[in-house]
Amino acid sequence: MKGFAWLATRDQQQANAALAGTQFTVSPGAPWWAAIPRQQWPDGLAEDVQGTWDVQYGDRRIELVCIGRKVDHGAASAQLEACLLPPAEMAAG
Repeated sequence: MKGFAWLATRDQQQANAALAGTQFTVSPGAPWWAAIPRQQWPDGLAEDVQGTWDVQYGDRRIELVCIGRKVDHGAASAQLEACLLPPAEMAAG
């Protein structure tokens, strides 16, 4: 598994996640564009993020790619989704 995540305790910065065998690492990533004033964005970025931009959360999201043999995708997806904040906690900030 590899990708980036939005952690509830780190609203300004992405977390890079990687899992290989039994080795799991989470390390600091780049800041979320939503945490940077727009006047500091590179030219063209506003157009580039339109497809993934959320009105409330900006570019904050989780994108993980899981590759493996004989993976129960349904079970893996359910376990990952169980880690998400419930709607009431998201609404509370």
